[in-house]
Amino acid sequence: MNTVNPFDLILSRLDQLQSTVNILTDNTQKAPPLAAFNPERLLDLAEAAEIVRKPIGTVRYYIHHRNLPATKIGKSYLVKFGELLKWVENFNQKPGHQGAADRMLVNRKRYRKS
Repeated sequence: MNTVNPFDLILSRLDQLQSTVNILTDNTQKAPPLAAFNPERLLDLAEAAEIVRKPIGTVRYYIHHRNLPATKIGKSYLVKFGELLKWVENFNQKPGHQGAADRMLVNRKRYRKS
């Protein structure tokens, strides 16, 4: 009767698992394809919201009120990746960006009784 050491079986299975883990980590550490950086790529609102790290409703507000360039296709909007990046840079660099309190004070000064 030929017996097999159970520890050898366990060690061979561990080696298989380790090789699988190594393959998975190598695949996740590879650089994303160049298509991900294509400035002409079209993004839906969910992808655009993920890039600017805002809710989808806020991105929709930016399209309607802050001139975020987007194209309406049916009931949804598509945004070009390159235009979104340019818009974010310009949005962050606006020197006259006022908060709600600042606008309220300006209006109070403008419409106060003389």
